[in-house]
Amino acid sequence: MSVEYSGRNVEVTSSLKDLAHRRAMRLERHLGGPAEVRIVLSQEKHRFGAEIIASHRRRRWKAQAQEEASGDPRAAVALAFEKIDAQAKRDLEKRRARKHRGLPGGSIRKPAPAARPAAPSRPPAPAQSRIVRSGQQRVPTKPMSMEEAALRLENSRQEFLVFRDSASERISVLYRRRDGDLGLIVPEC
Repeated sequence: MSVEYSGRNVEVTSSLKDLAHRRAMRLERHLGGPAEVRIVLSQEKHRFGAEIIASHRRRRWKAQAQEEASGDPRAAVALAFEKIDAQAKRDLEKRRARKHRGLPGGSIRKPAPAARPAAPSRPPAPAQSRIVRSGQQRVPTKPMSMEEAALRLENSRQEFLVFRDSASERISVLYRRRDGDLGLIVPEC
């Protein structure tokens, strides 16, 4: 961890350095690793301001705070660190949610359904699936060997290929399997 202190029209005292060091350690615990923190204290008339720039693993957060009411530099530093902590927590939660989005058991969970009063049980209705026609209504079946069909399917983004086997003159379907291999369907005629 590295903490840099600088002051504009204000002297950075050891108590301010101690406060900033403790808050930077807490920030590192939230981030899970070393952070670089720059603290710039400033004073204009009776107002104290603190600007904090924190960097961690190619991420950067910046916060500014001015304490006008009490004129206490420690309050300005604490307020700026609270803003940095909030920014870092939000950023980490977004990254975690994005990382686990769509995965079973991910961090994004649906709330549990509310308890319903007991209703008479009915058998569930069968799920009805729809048949949707694709843009092409007819698929031309070209005569080709299985090797040619496999090459054509691997070089395209299609998931299946309907072709006429040149050896047997039968219509066949070649498709991509989930394990990366190709499957062949030859219907009986």
